[in-house]
Amino acid sequence: MTVFFIFIILTPEMAAQQIILRHNNEPLNKILISLRDDYGMMFSFDDKELSHYRVTIDKTFGSATQAIDFLIKGFPLTYDFSNGVFIIYKKEIIIEPMFYNISGTVVDKTSLETLPFSSVLVNNSGVITDARGFFSTTSSTDSLFRLQISYLGYYILDTIVPAGLNYRFRLIPSVIALKEIIVEGRLIARSIQTGISPGTSKLNHKIAYFLPGNGDNSIYNLLRLQPGIVAAGEQTSDLIVWGSYEGHSQVIFDGFTLFGMKNFNDNIGAVNPFMAKDIKVMKGGYDAGYGERVGAIVDITGTDGNRLSPSARLTINNMTLNSMASVPFRNKSSLMLAYRQTYYELYDPITLSGAGTGRGKYSGGADYYITPDYGFRDLNLKYSGAGDRSNYFFSLYGGLDKFSMDFNQENIQRTITLNYNEENLQLGGTAFYNLRWNNKNSGSIAVSYSSLQTERDNLQITERRAGNQNTTNINEQYNNEINEVNSRVENKTVLSQKHTLHTGAGLLYYTTLMQQGTVQQITSEDNYSMQVPYLFVLDNFSLSERITIKPGFRTDYHFTQNRVFFQPRLSIACKLSNDIKFNTAAGLYNQFTAKNMYLDTLKNVRLHWALCDIKTIPVLSATHYTAGFSLTRKNFTATIEGYLKYTGGIVRFIQDDSEMRMYEGDARTKGLDFFVKQEFKNQSVWVAYTLSKTEEYFPYFPGNDYLPAMHDQRHELKLAGLFKFRSLHFSASYIYGSGFPDPAKLPSETDYTYPYSRLDASLIYRFLSRKVHLDAGISVLNILNRENIKYSNLTRIVTDETTPVSLYSEAVPFTPALFLNVYF
Repeated sequence: MTVFFIFIILTPEMAAQQIILRHNNEPLNKILISLRDDYGMMFSFDDKELSHYRVTIDKTFGSATQAIDFLIKGFPLTYDFSNGVFIIYKKEIIIEPMFYNISGTVVDKTSLETLPFSSVLVNNSGVITDARGFFSTTSSTDSLFRLQISYLGYYILDTIVPAGLNYRFRLIPSVIALKEIIVEGRLIARSIQTGISPGTSKLNHKIAYFLPGNGDNSIYNLLRLQPGIVAAGEQTSDLIVWGSYEGHSQVIFDGFTLFGMKNFNDNIGAVNPFMAKDIKVMKGGYDAGYGERVGAIVDITGTDGNRLSPSARLTINNMTLNSMASVPFRNKSSLMLAYRQTYYELYDPITLSGAGTGRGKYSGGADYYITPDYGFRDLNLKYSGAGDRSNYFFSLYGGLDKFSMDFNQENIQRTITLNYNEENLQLGGTAFYNLRWNNKNSGSIAVSYSSLQTERDNLQITERRAGNQNTTNINEQYNNEINEVNSRVENKTVLSQKHTLHTGAGLLYYTTLMQQGTVQQITSEDNYSMQVPYLFVLDNFSLSERITIKPGFRTDYHFTQNRVFFQPRLSIACKLSNDIKFNTAAGLYNQFTAKNMYLDTLKNVRLHWALCDIKTIPVLSATHYTAGFSLTRKNFTATIEGYLKYTGGIVRFIQDDSEMRMYEGDARTKGLDFFVKQEFKNQSVWVAYTLSKTEEYFPYFPGNDYLPAMHDQRHELKLAGLFKFRSLHFSASYIYGSGFPDPAKLPSETDYTYPYSRLDASLIYRFLSRKVHLDAGISVLNILNRENIKYSNLTRIVTDETTPVSLYSEAVPFTPALFLNVYF
């Protein structure tokens, strides 16, 4: 490079004189030389560089500075003036990094139904869509994005698209109108995804339809076949997951809480399978976006309906009826309505077995077998829609069940009468609105309401027929109500392709009502309310293509007691190879409502919701640790996951001869979950096994040692398979549990006498036509008619003798169910 230097003394007179420039398409370096020669100006510049710039000018300037400013205008040049010298040089051009943005929504191609929490692989970096199927990310390296989008039950979409906003990615379901289709060269994301994050599984609700069991309870039938979720004991109103107590886990549907109802003997569930779209199971160690529970969370996203054409569905079986209809409006919104109910007189309420024989053959040594009367009905109503950058829905739910049990027994010595009635009313609703502010930010606002009202009447009379008339009388009524209002605002910001920030704030408002008295009259009533504002921050960033870290925290403020509960949480996912992944998570959790257990002198159990006001009922607290490995290779999946949980603030009320006493205890749980699944053409089989131990301590225990909890079970093994032969679908499942300790003998004695064993099977044949689709089938529960113990169904009646009389309504017996399903 040649640098040309000219040094001439520039006097003030020269600087002030007029400068005349007349040049036609001359190089800039020559023009500067003429200024040197004609006006005595001094320059320093790169002669070769300035020769590339040509100037045409005919103008007069009042100063040298004005002339230089005009000459370099429009060129990548600048100058400094130092000691009378114009130093002209090339500008340093700072190139701003280019960011390419892409955003879109994942939908069902046949109905435009949004697909929440879809997995999207963007240029080998993974992101998850939000609850409305939306995702957004950026790239600084390429304007073309390679996408692999998957959702359970749909063909995987593999495509390349340029940068752009508001894409709509349409996935093809593997089953359309209940008819399986084949898309050549495309893989299906099939039934179950595990190992996607610590303690988390995603379930394909569409396969639940083919599993054994009543279709109206198919969601729970699918859940009970997963590792870590207890199936033995056939829980009727709650889920026991990783040793959690009743009331510690939460089922969320469309944003509102389902507190649970009676759901006697697996015939119907609180979630209508016609309304379910996405099932996300978080057994423990979940992130700061979820709170207010110390156990597990099952988050179910409801379907939005078909926005392209009207549709309807009807299922009839020998126990229940279920119907659903969906109507679109201009391809942008839809209205859905679903209704279910059991038939009247579903069970004979006064069936006695073993009366007079002294003992039942197996189920806890019951004196009498009794079949209760049960009725259920519920209604779902949902309106949902979407705009160019927004979506919204209004979801409403109401469910009512009635459970009654009557018993009358006479002999020479005495007459025993029992009349028990229970009614549960579950209400819920959510209003939701989501807006994408720009290509990197999306926000949502939601208001949800949930309520459970329970009424119980218990009338027991024991009367001696001979000798002195000695009568024992129990006449009691318990009414319990809990209400929850949750107002919530969230925002997600995409900071880069590997970094997303999720923040949110809200207000929880709880009220409870407790009424007690006789069947004829309420004598006491307690009302409580509480506000819990909360804030959460969740950071999600990738250190590399193999390591993702999610730190976060949640802060709850107990308004009544002016106390802050800070809950830090952290999860790490490490991709050890293309097939093997390691996950680990830890966190603190708090819960401000409790489903407290009441035990009478005969060990009969009843549960009531109460607020954790700290003064009387402590706030529940838990610490979760989990770590595991997952292997995914084509259609094969294997996972192993260990967990450790500590839970404090558990309240139990124990009745002695004079009064009901309250005790505060804590629990500890440890365990291992194993899961192996193989999927191949038209077939899917899996094995799940859980090894666990849950211990607890309360001050009323005879010693200072931890003892097994009432729901402790050491082993549980589950086998399931789904098979298809043309239009015939066959499925079977088997569950073995090592059994629970007998609660009547705790805490003085631990007795795991009765293991659990149940084999179920289902057969479905599909009649297909162009307009109307018809399925017919049979499902048989407990094929081997094993008499499994269900301690929650055992009732003990006080008598004037030393030994009480026990009544038992057995767990699911041999139960065949015929059904017909019509879809159009």
